[in-house]
Amino acid sequence: MKFVKLSFLLFLLVLSGCKTTMPDDIILIPERIYLKDLCQQNNISWQWDSVSQVVTLDIDGVSVKGLVGSEVVLMGGHKVSLSEAIQTENSTVTVPQDFKSRIIDKIREQPVATFKSVKKPLAAQKYPPLQKVREIVIDAGHGGKDPGAIGLDGIQEKDIVLDIAKRLEKILTQRGFKVIMTRKDDEFISLQERTEVASKSEADLFVSIHANSSPARGADGIEVFSLKDLDSMDRDEEQRRLNEEHYFHRMSMEQQDDNLKTILSDMLYTNKQAESSTLANLIVEESANSVKARNRGAKDARFFVLRNTLIPSVLVEVGFVTNPHEGKLLDTISYRQKLAYAIAKGIMNYADGEY
Repeated sequence: MKFVKLSFLLFLLVLSGCKTTMPDDIILIPERIYLKDLCQQNNISWQWDSVSQVVTLDIDGVSVKGLVGSEVVLMGGHKVSLSEAIQTENSTVTVPQDFKSRIIDKIREQPVATFKSVKKPLAAQKYPPLQKVREIVIDAGHGGKDPGAIGLDGIQEKDIVLDIAKRLEKILTQRGFKVIMTRKDDEFISLQERTEVASKSEADLFVSIHANSSPARGADGIEVFSLKDLDSMDRDEEQRRLNEEHYFHRMSMEQQDDNLKTILSDMLYTNKQAESSTLANLIVEESANSVKARNRGAKDARFFVLRNTLIPSVLVEVGFVTNPHEGKLLDTISYRQKLAYAIAKGIMNYADGEY
Protein backbone atom coordinates (compact mmCIF):
# COMPACT_ATOMS: atom_id res chain seq x y z
CA MET A 1 0.00 0.00 0.00
CA LYS A 2 3.01 2.22 -0.22
CA PHE A 3 3.44 4.74 -2.97
CA VAL A 4 6.68 6.49 -3.89
CA LYS A 5 7.36 10.24 -3.87
CA LEU A 6 3.73 11.14 -3.12
CA SER A 7 3.40 9.26 0.14
CA PHE A 8 3.59 10.63 3.62
CA LEU A 9 3.61 7.22 5.05
CA LEU A 10 4.03 6.02 8.56
CA PHE A 11 1.76 3.19 7.66
CA LEU A 12 -0.99 3.64 5.14
CA LEU A 13 -4.70 3.34 5.41
CA VAL A 14 -5.50 4.42 1.92
CA LEU A 15 -8.64 6.33 1.15
CA SER A 16 -8.86 7.31 -2.48
CA GLY A 17 -11.20 9.02 -4.88
CA CYS A 18 -12.56 6.95 -7.68
CA LYS A 19 -13.88 7.45 -11.17
CA THR A 20 -17.27 5.79 -10.91
CA THR A 21 -20.72 7.31 -11.32
CA MET A 22 -20.88 10.75 -9.74
CA PRO A 23 -23.52 11.52 -7.08
CA ASP A 24 -26.22 14.07 -7.88
CA ASP A 25 -25.28 16.18 -4.88
CA ILE A 26 -22.26 16.52 -2.63
CA ILE A 27 -23.04 15.38 0.91
CA LEU A 28 -22.75 18.33 3.25
CA ILE A 29 -21.96 18.71 6.90
CA PRO A 30 -23.00 22.27 7.92
CA GLU A 31 -20.74 24.50 5.79
CA ARG A 32 -18.33 21.60 5.16
CA ILE A 33 -17.93 19.02 2.41
CA TYR A 34 -16.93 15.36 2.51
CA LEU A 35 -13.68 15.23 0.55
CA LYS A 36 -14.40 11.78 -0.89
CA ASP A 37 -17.61 13.07 -2.46
CA LEU A 38 -15.96 16.22 -3.76
CA CYS A 39 -13.21 14.11 -5.36
CA GLN A 40 -15.70 11.66 -6.81
CA GLN A 41 -17.76 14.42 -8.36
CA ASN A 42 -14.68 16.07 -9.87
CA ASN A 43 -12.95 12.86 -10.99
CA ILE A 44 -9.97 13.31 -8.64
CA SER A 45 -7.77 10.61 -7.09
CA TRP A 46 -6.79 11.10 -3.45
CA GLN A 47 -5.27 9.32 -0.48
CA TRP A 48 -5.24 9.84 3.27
CA ASP A 49 -2.65 8.57 5.75
CA SER A 50 -4.81 8.52 8.89
CA VAL A 51 -1.79 8.36 11.23
CA SER A 52 0.31 11.30 10.01
CA GLN A 53 -3.01 12.92 8.96
CA VAL A 54 -1.63 13.87 5.53
CA VAL A 55 -4.08 14.14 2.63
CA THR A 56 -2.65 13.89 -0.90
CA LEU A 57 -4.64 14.64 -4.05
CA ASP A 58 -3.76 14.48 -7.71
CA ILE A 59 -5.65 17.11 -9.68
CA ASP A 60 -4.84 16.78 -13.38
CA GLY A 61 -1.23 15.93 -12.56
CA VAL A 62 -0.76 18.62 -9.90
CA SER A 63 0.12 17.33 -6.43
CA VAL A 64 -1.94 18.84 -3.62
CA LYS A 65 -1.03 18.10 0.00
CA GLY A 66 -2.72 19.12 3.22
CA LEU A 67 -2.80 18.17 6.89
CA VAL A 68 -5.85 17.48 9.00
CA GLY A 69 -6.07 20.28 11.53
CA SER A 70 -4.37 22.85 9.30
CA GLU A 71 -5.88 25.36 6.88
CA VAL A 72 -2.63 25.49 4.85
CA VAL A 73 -2.55 23.44 1.63
CA LEU A 74 0.47 22.98 -0.64
CA MET A 75 -0.71 23.17 -4.24
CA GLY A 76 2.26 22.14 -6.34
CA GLY A 77 4.91 24.68 -5.35
CA HIS A 78 2.41 27.17 -3.87
CA LYS A 79 0.86 27.61 -0.43
CA VAL A 80 -2.87 28.25 -0.24
CA SER A 81 -4.83 29.15 2.91
CA LEU A 82 -8.37 27.88 3.24
CA SER A 83 -11.08 29.60 5.29
CA GLU A 84 -11.02 26.71 7.79
CA ALA A 85 -8.81 23.75 8.59
CA ILE A 86 -9.17 20.33 7.00
CA GLN A 87 -10.96 18.13 9.55
CA THR A 88 -12.39 14.66 10.08
CA GLU A 89 -16.05 13.92 10.79
CA ASN A 90 -17.26 10.36 11.43
CA SER A 91 -13.92 8.91 10.27
CA THR A 92 -14.14 10.86 6.99
CA VAL A 93 -12.07 13.83 5.84
CA THR A 94 -14.01 17.08 5.43
CA VAL A 95 -12.95 20.38 3.88
CA PRO A 96 -14.44 23.91 3.92
CA GLN A 97 -16.60 24.92 1.00
CA ASP A 98 -13.91 27.15 -0.50
CA PHE A 99 -11.66 24.10 -1.09
CA LYS A 100 -13.18 23.68 -4.54
CA SER A 101 -12.81 27.32 -5.60
CA ARG A 102 -9.36 27.87 -4.11
CA ILE A 103 -7.81 24.53 -5.08
CA ILE A 104 -9.67 22.53 -7.71
CA ASP A 105 -11.02 25.40 -9.81
CA LYS A 106 -7.75 27.33 -9.51
CA ILE A 107 -5.78 24.43 -10.95
CA ARG A 108 -8.22 23.76 -13.75
CA GLU A 109 -8.43 27.41 -14.74
CA GLN A 110 -4.67 27.72 -15.35
CA PRO A 111 -2.02 25.77 -17.30
CA VAL A 112 -0.64 22.83 -15.30
CA ALA A 113 2.93 24.15 -15.75
CA THR A 114 1.99 27.12 -13.55
CA PHE A 115 2.11 24.92 -10.48
CA LYS A 116 5.66 23.51 -10.98
CA SER A 117 5.36 20.35 -8.84
CA VAL A 118 3.54 18.24 -11.38
CA LYS A 119 3.31 14.58 -10.40
CA LYS A 120 2.32 11.32 -11.95
CA PRO A 121 -1.40 10.77 -11.22
CA LEU A 122 -2.30 8.65 -8.21
CA ALA A 123 -3.69 5.25 -9.00
CA ALA A 124 -7.34 5.07 -7.98
CA GLN A 125 -7.88 2.46 -5.26
CA LYS A 126 -10.80 1.33 -3.16
CA TYR A 127 -10.42 2.32 0.44
CA PRO A 128 -10.62 -0.07 3.42
CA PRO A 129 -12.53 0.72 6.61
CA LEU A 130 -10.69 3.22 8.79
CA GLN A 131 -8.55 1.72 11.53
CA LYS A 132 -7.02 4.16 13.97
CA VAL A 133 -4.35 1.68 15.10
CA ARG A 134 -2.86 -1.24 13.22
CA GLU A 135 0.77 -1.46 14.38
CA ILE A 136 2.15 -1.06 17.91
CA VAL A 137 5.67 -0.98 19.33
CA ILE A 138 5.91 -2.64 22.75
CA ASP A 139 9.02 -1.69 24.66
CA ALA A 140 10.01 -3.87 27.63
CA GLY A 141 12.19 -1.60 29.75
CA HIS A 142 15.79 -2.34 30.77
CA GLY A 143 17.30 -5.77 29.99
CA GLY A 144 20.69 -7.47 29.88
CA LYS A 145 23.26 -5.60 31.97
CA ASP A 146 20.55 -3.18 33.12
CA PRO A 147 18.23 -4.96 35.63
CA GLY A 148 16.14 -1.90 36.42
CA ALA A 149 14.54 -1.76 39.86
CA ILE A 150 15.28 -4.57 42.33
CA GLY A 151 12.51 -5.84 44.60
CA LEU A 152 12.69 -6.94 48.23
CA ASP A 153 13.03 -10.61 47.30
CA GLY A 154 15.55 -9.91 44.55
CA ILE A 155 12.99 -9.79 41.73
CA GLN A 156 14.22 -7.67 38.85
CA GLU A 157 12.21 -5.15 36.88
CA LYS A 158 13.67 -6.31 33.57
CA ASP A 159 12.21 -9.83 34.01
CA ILE A 160 8.78 -8.69 35.16
CA VAL A 161 8.26 -6.19 32.35
CA LEU A 162 9.53 -8.56 29.65
CA ASP A 163 7.00 -11.17 30.72
CA ILE A 164 4.17 -8.63 30.71
CA ALA A 165 5.31 -7.30 27.32
CA LYS A 166 5.26 -10.80 25.80
CA ARG A 167 1.79 -11.45 27.17
CA LEU A 168 0.63 -8.09 25.84
CA GLU A 169 2.10 -8.93 22.43
CA LYS A 170 0.17 -12.21 22.31
CA ILE A 171 -3.14 -10.61 23.28
CA LEU A 172 -2.84 -7.78 20.75
CA THR A 173 -1.67 -10.09 17.97
CA GLN A 174 -4.66 -12.38 18.54
CA ARG A 175 -6.89 -9.36 18.09
CA GLY A 176 -5.41 -8.45 14.72
CA PHE A 177 -2.78 -5.85 15.59
CA LYS A 178 0.75 -6.04 14.26
CA VAL A 179 3.22 -5.84 17.16
CA ILE A 180 6.90 -4.93 17.11
CA MET A 181 8.94 -5.75 20.22
CA THR A 182 12.04 -3.68 21.04
CA ARG A 183 13.37 -6.76 22.83
CA LYS A 184 12.13 -10.36 23.08
CA ASP A 185 14.66 -11.71 25.53
CA ASP A 186 17.11 -10.61 28.21
CA GLU A 187 19.24 -8.26 26.15
CA PHE A 188 20.33 -4.66 26.58
CA ILE A 189 18.82 -2.22 24.09
CA SER A 190 19.85 1.42 24.27
CA LEU A 191 17.26 4.15 24.64
CA GLN A 192 18.30 5.53 21.25
CA GLU A 193 17.68 2.18 19.57
CA ARG A 194 14.27 1.86 21.18
CA THR A 195 13.07 5.17 19.72
CA GLU A 196 14.57 4.37 16.32
CA VAL A 197 12.49 1.19 16.16
CA ALA A 198 9.40 3.39 16.23
CA SER A 199 10.62 5.95 13.69
CA LYS A 200 11.75 3.30 11.20
CA SER A 201 8.53 1.30 11.43
CA GLU A 202 4.97 2.08 10.42
CA ALA A 203 3.79 1.94 14.04
CA ASP A 204 0.91 4.02 15.35
CA LEU A 205 1.65 3.67 19.07
CA PHE A 206 4.69 3.21 21.31
CA VAL A 207 4.01 1.57 24.69
CA SER A 208 6.92 1.21 27.12
CA ILE A 209 6.46 -1.15 30.08
CA HIS A 210 8.28 -0.51 33.39
CA ALA A 211 8.00 -1.27 37.11
CA ASN A 212 8.43 1.26 39.87
CA SER A 213 10.53 1.47 43.04
CA SER A 214 10.68 3.72 46.08
CA PRO A 215 12.65 4.00 49.34
CA ALA A 216 9.23 4.16 51.02
CA ARG A 217 8.00 0.56 51.16
CA GLY A 218 4.40 1.69 51.38
CA ALA A 219 4.48 3.28 47.92
CA ASP A 220 2.24 1.32 45.55
CA GLY A 221 -0.01 1.60 42.54
CA ILE A 222 -0.06 2.02 38.79
CA GLU A 223 0.71 5.20 36.86
CA VAL A 224 1.07 5.96 33.18
CA PHE A 225 3.16 8.77 31.73
CA SER A 226 2.80 10.70 28.50
CA LEU A 227 5.01 13.47 27.17
CA LYS A 228 5.26 16.77 28.97
CA ASP A 229 5.27 19.82 26.69
CA LEU A 230 8.67 20.29 25.08
CA ASP A 231 10.50 23.59 24.72
CA SER A 232 12.47 24.54 21.61
CA MET A 233 15.68 22.93 22.93
CA ASP A 234 13.88 19.65 23.61
CA ARG A 235 12.41 19.62 20.13
CA ASP A 236 15.88 20.17 18.66
CA GLU A 237 17.33 17.23 20.60
CA GLU A 238 19.75 15.29 18.41
CA GLN A 239 17.94 11.95 18.71
CA ARG A 240 14.58 13.52 17.93
CA ARG A 241 15.95 15.16 14.79
CA LEU A 242 17.58 11.88 13.75
CA ASN A 243 14.27 10.06 14.20
CA GLU A 244 12.51 12.71 12.12
CA GLU A 245 15.02 12.08 9.33
CA HIS A 246 14.33 8.34 9.55
CA TYR A 247 10.62 9.10 9.35
CA PHE A 248 10.89 11.50 6.40
CA HIS A 249 13.26 9.16 4.54
CA ARG A 250 10.77 6.33 4.89
CA MET A 251 8.12 8.59 3.39
CA SER A 252 10.39 9.34 0.39
CA MET A 253 10.00 13.08 0.90
CA GLU A 254 11.90 15.21 -1.59
CA GLN A 255 14.57 17.78 -0.74
CA GLN A 256 12.33 20.67 -1.74
CA ASP A 257 9.71 19.61 0.79
CA ASP A 258 11.46 21.40 3.70
CA ASN A 259 8.43 23.58 4.38
CA LEU A 260 6.17 20.58 4.49
CA LYS A 261 8.61 18.78 6.81
CA THR A 262 8.35 21.66 9.25
CA ILE A 263 4.56 21.66 9.07
CA LEU A 264 4.41 17.89 9.41
CA SER A 265 6.82 17.94 12.36
CA ASP A 266 4.59 20.45 14.16
CA MET A 267 1.48 18.46 13.37
CA LEU A 268 3.05 15.20 14.58
CA TYR A 269 4.01 16.88 17.86
CA THR A 270 0.56 18.38 18.42
CA ASN A 271 -1.16 15.11 17.55
CA LYS A 272 1.23 13.12 19.77
CA GLN A 273 0.54 15.33 22.80
CA ALA A 274 -3.23 15.00 22.64
CA GLU A 275 -3.36 11.33 21.67
CA SER A 276 -0.72 10.22 24.20
CA SER A 277 -2.62 11.83 27.05
CA THR A 278 -5.83 10.11 26.01
CA LEU A 279 -4.09 6.74 25.75
CA ALA A 280 -2.42 7.18 29.15
CA ASN A 281 -5.75 7.85 30.85
CA LEU A 282 -7.40 4.83 29.26
CA ILE A 283 -4.59 2.46 30.22
CA VAL A 284 -4.24 3.61 33.83
CA GLU A 285 -7.99 3.45 34.44
CA GLU A 286 -8.35 -0.01 32.93
CA SER A 287 -5.24 -1.40 34.63
CA ALA A 288 -5.90 -0.07 38.13
CA ASN A 289 -9.54 -1.21 38.05
CA SER A 290 -8.70 -4.63 36.65
CA VAL A 291 -6.13 -5.63 39.29
CA LYS A 292 -7.66 -3.49 42.07
CA ALA A 293 -4.46 -1.48 42.46
CA ARG A 294 -4.09 2.11 43.56
CA ASN A 295 -4.63 4.45 40.61
CA ARG A 296 -1.76 6.95 40.72
CA GLY A 297 -3.13 8.61 37.61
CA ALA A 298 -2.00 9.69 34.18
CA LYS A 299 0.96 12.04 34.44
CA ASP A 300 3.40 13.80 32.15
CA ALA A 301 7.18 13.45 32.07
CA ARG A 302 10.22 14.01 29.87
CA PHE A 303 11.50 10.42 29.73
CA PHE A 304 13.86 9.84 26.79
CA VAL A 305 11.57 7.38 25.00
CA LEU A 306 8.67 9.82 25.28
CA ARG A 307 10.66 12.86 24.11
CA ASN A 308 12.18 11.18 21.11
CA THR A 309 9.34 9.20 19.57
CA LEU A 310 7.15 10.95 17.00
CA ILE A 311 4.01 8.87 17.41
CA PRO A 312 1.64 8.76 20.41
CA SER A 313 3.70 7.19 23.22
CA VAL A 314 3.17 6.21 26.84
CA LEU A 315 5.28 4.72 29.61
CA VAL A 316 3.39 2.35 31.90
CA GLU A 317 4.59 1.80 35.49
CA VAL A 318 2.83 -1.46 36.41
CA GLY A 319 3.51 -1.29 40.15
CA PHE A 320 6.21 -1.10 42.82
CA VAL A 321 8.61 -4.03 43.15
CA THR A 322 9.74 -2.50 46.46
CA ASN A 323 6.27 -2.77 48.02
CA PRO A 324 6.03 -6.05 50.02
CA HIS A 325 2.50 -6.85 48.83
CA GLU A 326 2.62 -5.47 45.28
CA GLY A 327 6.11 -6.89 44.68
CA LYS A 328 4.85 -10.40 45.48
CA LEU A 329 1.90 -9.95 43.15
CA LEU A 330 4.14 -8.77 40.31
CA ASP A 331 6.17 -11.95 40.79
CA THR A 332 3.14 -14.12 39.95
CA ILE A 333 2.08 -15.25 36.47
CA SER A 334 -1.63 -14.70 37.12
CA TYR A 335 -1.16 -11.06 38.16
CA ARG A 336 1.08 -10.28 35.19
CA GLN A 337 -1.49 -11.85 32.85
CA LYS A 338 -4.22 -9.63 34.32
CA LEU A 339 -2.00 -6.58 33.86
CA ALA A 340 -1.22 -7.50 30.26
CA TYR A 341 -4.90 -7.94 29.46
CA ALA A 342 -5.81 -4.65 31.15
CA ILE A 343 -3.14 -2.72 29.23
CA ALA A 344 -4.34 -4.36 26.02
CA LYS A 345 -7.94 -3.40 26.86
CA GLY A 346 -6.88 0.23 27.32
CA ILE A 347 -5.11 0.17 23.96
CA MET A 348 -8.10 -1.43 22.25
CA ASN A 349 -10.48 1.11 23.76
CA TYR A 350 -8.24 3.83 22.33
CA ALA A 351 -8.11 2.12 18.93
CA ASP A 352 -11.89 1.77 18.88
CA GLY A 353 -12.41 5.36 19.93
CA GLU A 354 -14.20 4.28 23.12
CA TYR A 355 -13.50 7.29 25.31
